[in-house]
Amino acid sequence: MRGNFLYLVFVISLSIFFSCKKDDLKAPLASFLVVKNPTLKTTNSQGNNHHKITDIWYYVDGEFKGVFPLGSVMPIVKNDKAEITLFAGIKNNGITATRVPYVFYDALKFTQNLESGKTYTILPEFEYTSSAVFAYAQNFDSPGSQFMSAGDSAYMMITDPSKTFGGIGGSIFMSMNDVKPTSKMLQTVPYYLPSGGVPIYLELNYKCNQSVQIGVIGGGVDERPAITLNPTSDWNKIYIQLTSVVSAQPTYAGYQVFIKAKKEVEKPEIYIDNVKLIIQ
Repeated sequence: MRGNFLYLVFVISLSIFFSCKKDDLKAPLASFLVVKNPTLKTTNSQGNNHHKITDIWYYVDGEFKGVFPLGSVMPIVKNDKAEITLFAGIKNNGITATRVPYVFYDALKFTQNLESGKTYTILPEFEYTSSAVFAYAQNFDSPGSQFMSAGDSAYMMITDPSKTFGGIGGSIFMSMNDVKPTSKMLQTVPYYLPSGGVPIYLELNYKCNQSVQIGVIGGGVDERPAITLNPTSDWNKIYIQLTSVVSAQPTYAGYQVFIKAKKEVEKPEIYIDNVKLIIQ
């Protein structure tokens, strides 16, 4: 009889032990955040508001929680009120493996009342930071340009809605032939660009059926390629980091951005628009 009693006590104790362990292992209830359809607010001096934000870097009460592609479900393990901070992420130099929060877009901060199990959808509007200095934001919609032709084949401004970016205004068209096999856009006036790792980006929209090289020329003679664009059948947006090519030794008092191509296909077609040179 005593043995049966002790066995019963053991079973009850074991049941209570595992019940406690199970409760300890339960994940805390979370709420969820979904960020989609971000927009970019710009001023006249900042040019077109087209962007290519691909990811969201998010913080909860100042603590980094992760990086998620737009439209993903992002968990928040907290109840009640929380301060949410969102950073707009891009593909640095258009490379999928080098995703970074874009240094020239302001973070978005807001307070959210959270309830476990609920999903909150955010449609954020980002802006450029107040520290972003625009050397220029060229949209080619009117005469006058920050660039000049410096190759065999001169580039031209086109207004055909079937070919321009967004179907409105103007865009730059570059092409070449066997007699004049190179085309080059060169920034007309050299700009001082700081070295020492200061963030410098060139933003632009493009469409091309062959490769295009982009970089800077230091001191009027030192040509430094930064990136080669690959062919794309649709208009694409890219953020090109110029920091490393500008900070490389020797440094110069002035730099000129160049966009150039050498004939590779039978009928080259290169379209450029919304070129922005931004410095911190």
